Amino acid sequence: MGLMGFQMFTNNIDFVKFYEASSSNGIEEPKGVPKFLEMQECYNICMAAYKEVMTMAVKANTWVVEVPLLGSIEELQQMFRAPPSPGMEIEYSIDSGVVPFKLETVVAAMTNVDEWASALSNIVHHRTDEVPSGVMSNLACNTPPHTRDNFKGVKTINAELLLPMPCMPTRKFSFVRFLRQVIPDVWAVVDVSTDYFPHIDSTLKVNCKRRPSGVIIRRRDDHSEVIWIENMEVQKCNVQDSIYSGVINSNLAFGAKRWISTLSTKEKRIESRFVTLRLPNNFSQAFSVRVALLTLTRRLKKAYLNYITEHPDETKWDLLSDTGVQILKDADAEGKDNYMAVTTFRVKATPSTVFNFLVKRTRELQWSHLEEMEEPEEVITLVTDDDSNCITLHAKSVMQTESAENFEYVLQEASRDEFCSFIIASPISQSEVNSALGLGKSSCALRPFGFSIIPDGSRGLLSGASLVTMAFQRELDADLETSEVIEGMSNHVSDIVGAINEAYSAVTVGEEATEL
Repeated sequence: MGLMGFQMFTNNIDFVKFYEASSSNGIEEPKGVPKFLEMQECYNICMAAYKEVMTMAVKANTWVVEVPLLGSIEELQQMFRAPPSPGMEIEYSIDSGVVPFKLETVVAAMTNVDEWASALSNIVHHRTDEVPSGVMSNLACNTPPHTRDNFKGVKTINAELLLPMPCMPTRKFSFVRFLRQVIPDVWAVVDVSTDYFPHIDSTLKVNCKRRPSGVIIRRRDDHSEVIWIENMEVQKCNVQDSIYSGVINSNLAFGAKRWISTLSTKEKRIESRFVTLRLPNNFSQAFSVRVALLTLTRRLKKAYLNYITEHPDETKWDLLSDTGVQILKDADAEGKDNYMAVTTFRVKATPSTVFNFLVKRTRELQWSHLEEMEEPEEVITLVTDDDSNCITLHAKSVMQTESAENFEYVLQEASRDEFCSFIIASPISQSEVNSALGLGKSSCALRPFGFSIIPDGSRGLLSGASLVTMAFQRELDADLETSEVIEGMSNHVSDIVGAINEAYSAVTVGEEATEL
């Protein structure tokens, strides 16, 4: 069904006349209100960005078949089509799909910055939203009444987008986001860089520019149809001969298809079902256990992603070495020396093959010191219907007395979307399991150990090679010199990569992992 019946609005709304009419009704001009001509200019830029998003949707042969009539704003649209700045290139993608959320839920997730970042945390690393100041602070509240319902939620967002590899820079954007009703039950969320607004100063030092982008959302019963448009100026990468060139040049890492897939993953994860649930009778109900597991593993992934950024938090980690393997020391640790290592290596196999292999191998590496003991018991398995997300809790008996049997646990989440997959685990003590799952407390001291896997090539999940990033923590003797720490951690990394290489070669002839 085509998108018909657009409401028509005149682009050049005369804010001066509107203000004068308001003043004649006894409304006084507040102190510091910007000139209304500047407000009109900002409004027109927003409407031009909205029209550009709708135009791209029409040209891509989506279910949007008409461009709204908004007056003479073609000149403003042309500035969005200018050649990229020197050293920059345009990265553009558009895709459509159905997500398992009601229209109101999708709109709320896109316009509430915290919800947006949470739902898309695999991509959105950092974000802040600012209360619009100056011209923008007065734009929404002073928009003429007949347009107010169709232009709302104006805010300035600073965001960093992450590719889960420490050698890849984060993409930093500053943009205006607003919500626009197209017709009943159809809304557009539009982003456009603050660079296009002459009266906005961004507080973020950006390295990318968000050309008109957005999401068009249409109600479909209890679901929503979405058209996702990503349109960016990004730094040109002259790395044709690098092993990372396939990732950088594929337009998959931050493409529209991945954003839609990631958004859908949130709901699928919430609706996970128990396949295995073996817990003591005094534990909480299954629903509470599910909530506790989802909360713990969300914290686990967040911690892991913070470790593998281009620049880990300097207030928490001191960088000791960044030659091949990134080695850091915990700056907050008291009474112990806790270290972290992060590295990336290449595996000559498809991402799904590597993912399936490492799902089990990650748990075994956690218990390398218990190899001679019995196979761990899987006490919890929480999985989505499409197997894209699986949370497990394994227990292993480590000490048994006449009165009690003690266990070590490993909590693990394995997840994947259209581009990236993660296997992240953490050891958890018996008392922490009792506290988290029995009492509903989520204050466990998580120590993430895990892998992220992305395709090395332009064929996405069908690529014949994968780039794997590994991060782990380890406690070492306090009296070690820095050089000894670096050597010890580097050797441990080599041992793990070697173990993966050896075990992987045993099941895949001719394929090997090579440390970078």
